Amino acid sequence: MTTTTIERHSDRDALCAAVAERLLEVLSGAVQDRGVAHAVLTGGGAGIGTLQEVARLIDAGEAETPDWSRVHFWWGDERLLAGGEPERNDEQADAALLRTLVSDHGLPAENVHRMPDTDLAVSPVQGAEAYSADLAAASDEDESDSERAALRIPRFDVLLLGVGPDGHVASLFPGSETLAVTEVCCVGESESPKPPPGRITLTFDAIGTAERVWMVVAGSDKADAVARAHADGADVEDVPAVGAAGREETVWHVDEAAAERLPDS
Repeated sequence: MTTTTIERHSDRDALCAAVAERLLEVLSGAVQDRGVAHAVLTGGGAGIGTLQEVARLIDAGEAETPDWSRVHFWWGDERLLAGGEPERNDEQADAALLRTLVSDHGLPAENVHRMPDTDLAVSPVQGAEAYSADLAAASDEDESDSERAALRIPRFDVLLLGVGPDGHVASLFPGSETLAVTEVCCVGESESPKPPPGRITLTFDAIGTAERVWMVVAGSDKADAVARAHADGADVEDVPAVGAAGREETVWHVDEAAAERLPDS
């Protein structure tokens, strides 16, 4: 496991700008090096703000962009709602960036790997099974990495996560049985403390195979969770965010409001 680092930004706009620029660099590098890139997206204010900033950078021609036909987008979690519902992470991402990439920049619609909606899954468990099959279809049959091969998932070049005021990441909530699920890449959550109760989420096993895990956290309402996640002895049962780590790097991108309760703030 890599060392966890904290990168502070003056405010949410600065955070989103920095993460967006770095995201484009990672995707471009992956396409150049391996011919394909896989990114896992998140919702929330900072997650969607990052995608909006990516769109702005593309429109302004201010950053190198990848060959979008070789980029795949996934999600760390999703609300089990009808397709097109504005509370779904994929709908927000569509509005912020993905529709433009598909219509104007050559991103194949099939490279946007949405978690099932209620038309495709009647339960979170069924939705998790369906998304596991989607991930398996995109995995490399010759994958030499034993963890990825066992989970049957592609290599995630970067995985973005928001952090809730209670310390949750994806739809892995404090005290939930899903925290302890292993040896599968997706799990259904039927009793989310945040509405709606039905969710689909990646597991910690899947998150931990990502090359880079970036937490994107903004706002003073997240300050307590950020502080608790970086306290000595932090427990994943109480603060699930501490269980999320990447192989190459784990970075907490926080604005000053979210960082205000860290010891050296």
